Amino acid sequence: MALSLKIEDTAQAGSRAVYGVTKHGPAPIDVPAALGSHATVLRTRRGQALALAQQGDETAFIVRSGVLMLHITLPDSARQVAALNFPGDLIRTGFAPPCAKATLVAAAAGEVWRLRFGAVETLAASDLGVMRYLDEAVARRIAHQTIHAATLGRLDSEQKVATLLVELALRTGRCLPQGVVFDLPASRKDIADYLGLNPDTLSRIMSRFRSASLFSHAERNRILVRDFAALAARSPAASSLMALDGAPPGLSTDASA
Repeated sequence: MALSLKIEDTAQAGSRAVYGVTKHGPAPIDVPAALGSHATVLRTRRGQALALAQQGDETAFIVRSGVLMLHITLPDSARQVAALNFPGDLIRTGFAPPCAKATLVAAAAGEVWRLRFGAVETLAASDLGVMRYLDEAVARRIAHQTIHAATLGRLDSEQKVATLLVELALRTGRCLPQGVVFDLPASRKDIADYLGLNPDTLSRIMSRFRSASLFSHAERNRILVRDFAALAARSPAASSLMALDGAPPGLSTDASA
């Protein structure tokens, strides 16, 4: 039986999801179809903000394509890009700290499922697949957030940038004969904010990486990595990310390959 989905098409006419699974891209994270029958489908455009809670209810969001940024503003503090959420990831209202302003912002055109978390819990109580997905989604989120915290606290500026590029290649990359290609998911300012860097510092590091032939620009915001192993060697977190996320089919992660 076909799923009954309520669809809100909020994307601009003609826009497309620049992320998503293709036959050359990363394997999709298994999101149970049962969740879709309780979801409102949001088709988002770049820069669109989504309220993290609906009418005071605990709400869950599942990224189907695109990338969602989690913006957090603590009292008497500036806004911070706290997390990047990729296809298959789950975000819920309770992930935001109390007494903070929290907003989800679409980094690019995409699709998001929005559900009442109470409905998700009810499904999980009777559907082992839904329960397994929730457990895995939360575990992966904690692992990624732990890597990000260690990146911010312990790595130097170049290592931070390399770590993000490795993660983007693994989670959104498509393998081509020339290498792995992916889009930068946000503006230079937002990426710098996420990495705890000055935007000018980020630009200088990207220029150095490009001069070292770690990547080239296929288009303005599209990165082509010809030697993934050389890029991964710049990030102490690369092995953890590869173990966590796997790699797109055809992507060599072996420096000796």
